[in-house]
Amino acid sequence: MSQVQLIQDAHYIALILPCECKVLSSSVLNGGLSCAKSLLNLKVDQYAPPPWPAPKETLRSKAIELALPQPTTAMMTAASMDSLGYCEESRAELTVECWVTAGLSNVRRVGDRSSEQPRAGTINISLYINHVLSDAALVEALMMVTESKVTAIRDAGIVSPISGLPASGTGTDSHAVFCEKQGEALDYCGKHTLIGELIGKVVLSACSISIEKCMAN
Repeated sequence: MSQVQLIQDAHYIALILPCECKVLSSSVLNGGLSCAKSLLNLKVDQYAPPPWPAPKETLRSKAIELALPQPTTAMMTAASMDSLGYCEESRAELTVECWVTAGLSNVRRVGDRSSEQPRAGTINISLYINHVLSDAALVEALMMVTESKVTAIRDAGIVSPISGLPASGTGTDSHAVFCEKQGEALDYCGKHTLIGELIGKVVLSACSISIEKCMAN
């Protein structure tokens, strides 16, 4: 059974963590290396006319409205919440869980020509690990998340509309890795480690499920 409480709505997905976690993310609200007790993935209207409210304030206000445990790490997407992909893997005392929402209208290949006005379409990934990671291992875990996402995109045969070559993500992806704070820290989580294997499996599976749902709609 998941240690994380999932709240799914047509307009957002919220995760209530079992304890205050250390988090490394590219999230709009509470990004970077920080701490969090919850995560918010908020769906926004890609057709809403300007002026647009400040993203951080929009996310902060929504987290307060939903009474999410603070602090909250929050990200935005125009993707449907119906695209949610989830996977959990456990072995020994380790449990790793992943939640993904996917929009693909903004796919790109790294190195593609830049654009000042990106289209909507984002792959947002949240990963929870029920163990302590060192700061360096947390960075490695985020690398594993990204590598797994790219693998799922390549496996799906998705091509960048800019270069016509295999895509590696969208122009506005956001990823967050949460781990517990108390206990002896793992210093490594690459592909030669058990935790790295579990991270790769859950992220690849959750991304593949979400991408398949997105492509079916």
